[in-house]
Parts: sequence; C-alpha cells; structure tokens
Amino acid sequence: MQNDLPLENEHQPQLERRLATILMADVAGYSRMMGKDEERTVQMLRGHRQIVDALLASHRGRIFNTAGDAILAEFPSAVEAVRCATDIQSALRSRNEHFPEEERMWFRIGINLGDVIVQGTDLLGDGVNVAARIQTIAEPGGVCISGSVYDQIQNKLTLQFKLLGERSFKNIAQPIRTFSIAEANGTAMPVTVSTPKAAKRGNKVAVIGAVLCAFVLMTGLASWLYRDHQARHAEEIRQAIEVERQAAETQRLAVEAKNARTEMERIEKERAAAQEAQRIEREARLAAESQAAREALARAEIEKKRLDLALNRSERATGKTASEPIPQTPAATAAASAQNGTTAGRFDGSYEGRLCNEPSSRQPEKKCWPVRLQVQQGEISATWVVARLGKTGRVRGMISAEGEVAITLDGWQQEGKPTSAGLKGRWESDAISVSGKWRGGREITGEWQREN
Repeated sequence: MQNDLPLENEHQPQLERRLATILMADVAGYSRMMGKDEERTVQMLRGHRQIVDALLASHRGRIFNTAGDAILAEFPSAVEAVRCATDIQSALRSRNEHFPEEERMWFRIGINLGDVIVQGTDLLGDGVNVAARIQTIAEPGGVCISGSVYDQIQNKLTLQFKLLGERSFKNIAQPIRTFSIAEANGTAMPVTVSTPKAAKRGNKVAVIGAVLCAFVLMTGLASWLYRDHQARHAEEIRQAIEVERQAAETQRLAVEAKNARTEMERIEKERAAAQEAQRIEREARLAAESQAAREALARAEIEKKRLDLALNRSERATGKTASEPIPQTPAATAAASAQNGTTAGRFDGSYEGRLCNEPSSRQPEKKCWPVRLQVQQGEISATWVVARLGKTGRVRGMISAEGEVAITLDGWQQEGKPTSAGLKGRWESDAISVSGKWRGGREITGEWQREN
C-alpha cells in the first residue's frame, strides 16, 4: 500500500545543478568594530568593498549573495578564484597600512569547488556551505582553500600551501581536506603575530594546553561568528523585505493618486461637456423661439394684409352698389377696377416655379421641388406632396398693392415632424421671388413666373 502513495515532490520541476568555484569573504571582528565605532567601521567597509568588487569583476567573479560584511561570489575557474583572493588580500593590506592599527579591517577568505543548486541568481548547497565553513578557519588577511580547489590549481600558481589536514565542520557530513596559502610571490600574506623565542622554548605541557585552549576558543569563536553572521543575515533579509514593502506601498499610493487625478479630470470634462450641451440647447431653443416669433409675425402681417384687402374690396363693393350696377363681365370688372384705382387683380394667375432648400452644414446639397402658385385678388395659395412621407405641404400668402410678397409654408422634416417657414420678397414683371428660413434655421428660397 505504501508503494502506491505518490511522492511528495513527484510533480515539482527538476532542480538545476552545476559545478562552481565559490569564494566567501567575511570581515574578522566586524561586530567588535561596529560596537566600538559604527560610522568609522561602515566607512572602512565601503572603501574595502570598492576594491573587492573591482577585483572580483576583473577576475570574472560574480557576486550572488551578500549579508552585511560577508560576500559570496562564483567563479568559472578555480585558478581565477585563488588569484582573485590573493590579489584582494594584497590590495587590502596596502590600504590598511594607511590607517592606525585599531582601525584596520581584515578579511578572511575561504574557497571551495563543489556542486551547487541554482535558484534564480542565488546558489545553494554544500558547495556554498563548505566555502563558508573553511573561511572561518582562515587567519585575518589570509586565504583557506578546500582540497578540491587545491587539486585544480597545484603546479599552476606560484604559491606555497600549508596542509591543515582534514577538518570536520558543523552540518558538513564528511571531513574536508583544507589548505592555507602560506606564501605567494607578490601576493597577500596572512596577518600573523610573531612568536617570541622565549615562548618557543616553553615546555611541552604549556604548548599543548595553549593549543587546546586556542582550539576551544576558536571553536567557540567560530560558533559565535556563525550565529552572529546568521543573525545579521536575517536582519538584512528583514530590512530588505521592509524596503520592498515600503516601495510597494509607495507605488500603490502613487497609482491611487493617479487614478484620483484621472477621475477628477473625467468629472471636469463631463461637467464642461454638460455645460456646453446646455448652452447649445439653450441657444437652439432661443433660436427656435425667435424663428417661431418671426413666423407668427409674418403670418400676422399676411393676415392683416388679407383683411385690409378684403375690407377694401368690401368698401368698393358697397360704394358701387349705392351709385351704379355691379359689372357682370370680366371686361367690365377690369374697367371698373381701373376706374376705382384698385391693383389687386393685376397679380392674379398661375405661377410656375419651385421652392429650394439652400445648402447647409448638415445637408451640403441644394434641394428643390416644383410648386405651382395660384394668386387670386392678391391671395397666394398652393400645395405640394412630399412623396417620401405621403404628406402634403401648404403655401399661404399675400401680395400687397406695392408688390411686396409675404408667404408662410407649412411643411415636414425628414423624420416626419411638422415644421414651418416665413418667406418675404417681391412681385416684379410677372415674377415672384422670396427667401426666408425654416424653423430649424435652414434657408429656403422660391422663384415663380406667371404663365401667359
């Protein structure tokens, strides 16, 4: 039954592994220096890091992790990693000579060649852990390497190595064969304190005790340094997470501010558009009311003229009845009209012509249609059929004795709504010419010629 259970990582992607040379550098006594003078220690570390970073780049090293004063770098070649380490210690030795003894800062460097796990830009695994462990046994200003590195670089560099034997480290399964670089031509040498001759002549028991004490102290120091390093690494991670959180919060606030500005701009545009629409609507309403008023005035004038003409005819008819018989023939009527001075009948007849909607912004083409006018005793009338709508338009108007023409049109819009227009013009030489505007504002003209 147990064999039928799926493995926990059965569907996880395959981890990427590779062989790499790992260099770890860490400041010796960093916590003590920080406790004594934080600002001066940070300034010294910055100056050292500029030198270290430049030398790492020149030897094709890639920094893949840092934690406070610690540096982890990857090299494609074990030879280049060792050259870089010795160059770093030599350069830092030269720089330290310019500072007092109590301000000098020394790095311990450990190098290992081993298999690592690739996780993004970071590297993990025993290959990294071994480099970190052997760094702790290097002297300040010195370099320790693993046996795997030594096997790759022996007889390739003019360096002398000191075998430190197989060392066991915490959480490392197998003992690690280790070497220290004891001497290099023109390169760094580990910082050591010369032993007085009297101490060399000490008894054997004292030497053994001193060695044991040193071992205990080194073990405790290594353990303390490891815990201190881990604590500082955890603090670095916490600070990095806090910085990322603050950056995300700042970005969120910036997005919200941008969205608020966009919303305010939208509201302002909508308000301006609404005001513009209200202004256009108000102007259109006023224009329509003004046009309707003009048309009503034109119709009133036409009606007044019609009533005046009817009154004149009535008065003339009344006068004729009192003095003489009313003529019965057209010739007699014309003669009587000429005798009494009336001119209304001289406009009578049928007039052939058309009405035309003049071009506008909405309808750029001029559109005309035929309309036949009938004039009788100065009164104008006509109709036309709007075939598309199946409706009839009407013409009403008057011609004054002086030949002034006023016409009212009752028509239809394209969408089938009723509309009207007032036109004015003149009668001259058997021709009528008028112009005006529809209620919507479009200009309209009319031209007619009396038939013979």
